[in-house]
Amino acid sequence: MKHIEINIWKACNHKCIFCMSWITRNKVLWFEKFETIENEIKKLSNLWYNSIWFLWWEPTIHPNFLEIILCAKNHNFENIEVISNGSKFTNKDFLSDSLKFWLTRISISFHSIIEKEESFLVWWINWVVNQKIEAIRNLLCFFNKWLLKKEISVNIVISKLNYKSIKKTILFLYKIWIKSFRLNFIQLEWYSTKNYDILALKYEDFKDDLLDILNLCNSYKDLKINFEAIPWCFSWLNYENFLKFSEQNIDREKDKISRDDINLTSRDIINQFNRRKELKVYLKKCNNCFLKWECEGIWKRYVDYIFK
Repeated sequence: MKHIEINIWKACNHKCIFCMSWITRNKVLWFEKFETIENEIKKLSNLWYNSIWFLWWEPTIHPNFLEIILCAKNHNFENIEVISNGSKFTNKDFLSDSLKFWLTRISISFHSIIEKEESFLVWWINWVVNQKIEAIRNLLCFFNKWLLKKEISVNIVISKLNYKSIKKTILFLYKIWIKSFRLNFIQLEWYSTKNYDILALKYEDFKDDLLDILNLCNSYKDLKINFEAIPWCFSWLNYENFLKFSEQNIDREKDKISRDDINLTSRDIINQFNRRKELKVYLKKCNNCFLKWECEGIWKRYVDYIFK
């Protein structure tokens, strides 16, 4: 499957404190014109792309969201995914229409089952935990009726504020039938650096919690947990388990899905792996590691933080 990731907006109805974008924080609304997106989808189809992922900011509030999904379906995209904060999916009619227009997979950003933590992370949205649980229950209802093609997943951003409650969050959602989770270390760039001190978590401080979380997969065989932006040398895992749990390796090896992206400014196709290398760095000890050319390294901002 040939996969592309596309950003088509600079707008969000949440103001997460770990967001990189000043645009989102200041509630600037900018949507790419539907005609531009339609032309891009046509070109991508002609280049044999058949899997597309709409992400960044909040895709579902684009005024032409349903038309965009239908456009992808009509141009032979077999897999159409979205990452969302779930706010629009509390509306069952909107969710039903999204699935009818051929949205095949949905990932929900959900960082803590504890209201105080989640609310603070998304900048004081009241009852946000209940809102996200309602959206997930709606998704499960449609999934159980075979109207949602692929499993629902939950994306958790790891920070100093919520890392102790991640296991509790996973167990709660697992009990209501969510089986797939992705843990993401924050990319400390641009706006998120303004909250650097309250967000940035040292890898070693997360060690025990990470291993404890991953051990859940031994207790619950149908539970799938992956992590992103933790290199092998800071994961405290043997290489076999690193390959099993690392999103980086799954993306490039197991599923054979390319990680290309559409640049939001130039609208050109770029290679996401190369783009990440612009924001990441290798340490001196990396020169002696056999994984150097496979590992992406660590976020540049973390070098100053974890070794200060």
